[in-house]
Amino acid sequence: MRLEKISIKQKNLLLDQFISPEVIYSLSPEALAKTKFLDQKTVNYLCQVRSLDQAKQDLTYMKKNNIQLIPRGDPRFPESLANLYMPPLAIYAKGDLTLLHAPLTIGIIGSRNPTVAGEKYAKLFSHSLSSVGVTIVSGLADGIDGRSHWGSVNEPGSTIGVLGSGIDICYPRVNQKLFELMAEKALIITEFNLGEKPLPYHFPQRNRIISGLSQGVLVIEARKKSGSLITVNHALEQGKNIYVIPGDISGANWAGGNQLLKEGAKLVTDPKDILEDYIIFDQPVIKHHETAQLTALKMATPEEQLLFDLIRKGYRTIDELVACSELPINRVNSLLTMMEIEEIIMIKYGNIVLI
Repeated sequence: MRLEKISIKQKNLLLDQFISPEVIYSLSPEALAKTKFLDQKTVNYLCQVRSLDQAKQDLTYMKKNNIQLIPRGDPRFPESLANLYMPPLAIYAKGDLTLLHAPLTIGIIGSRNPTVAGEKYAKLFSHSLSSVGVTIVSGLADGIDGRSHWGSVNEPGSTIGVLGSGIDICYPRVNQKLFELMAEKALIITEFNLGEKPLPYHFPQRNRIISGLSQGVLVIEARKKSGSLITVNHALEQGKNIYVIPGDISGANWAGGNQLLKEGAKLVTDPKDILEDYIIFDQPVIKHHETAQLTALKMATPEEQLLFDLIRKGYRTIDELVACSELPINRVNSLLTMMEIEEIIMIKYGNIVLI
């Protein structure tokens, strides 16, 4: 991992031929030269730096800080990343590793200096999607990334942050609180080694992992020349769905997204516009280790049945039920009161739960 003078392409070629780092480490200079992946100068470099001292230090630090190293070929390594044109050799991970195999993941990307509207949409869409079990993937940068993580970190779907630095470095510093919360309740990953700084060329490389982990990518505020469009290009090459929230035609921050719409990206104005592509409405969402078994009860009226089904699928607030059922708020309140009297639901601190 720390062999800076050997490219990721060369490392992947070596792994493809020799299966494991242990085998590569044991190869003689002659065997390495015969691969024809490395010139003699690179072979000499590899043999000169063949030491496990740094690896032992890294492992000590990782054990102390609950950091996992998941190499390519490990069952925990996501298949979606293994199938990339240039897959990471391994990923460092801290947090809930089950999120690496989440059933539905949506990347959210956009400006680091968003407008008030962009910030609002990022939090609204990430919260709404994650509340029904969608895992949000973003880059833990300032702006749209940070808002998207904040909107989803406490929801059933949770969130994954992909860093452009070592996992021991929080960048930008303004996200320190979010970084710590995600390490505890969600997931942070990176392909960069411990101590590696957030160098400019790391971020385009990082973006292929965001798109690789995501089944679709939502663009919220992107200039015509921005890192967000690099992520979109990766996503298109990987055959992923592209979604765009339209914006002010005179605003430079929205120009990149508006151009994507001209080129065929799906225009979205509501989280349901994304969800409809994944049949999410047919799947009840159970948060992490929740074991309650929800039974499809027969309600007294079609409207009660509609609300019951929405609650079972993860909609937990009156605002969400009004938006999804398209019933008037006074009618929703009346139906919920009846369902509470019938002991079908319980309303606790504004959240509606089935009994």
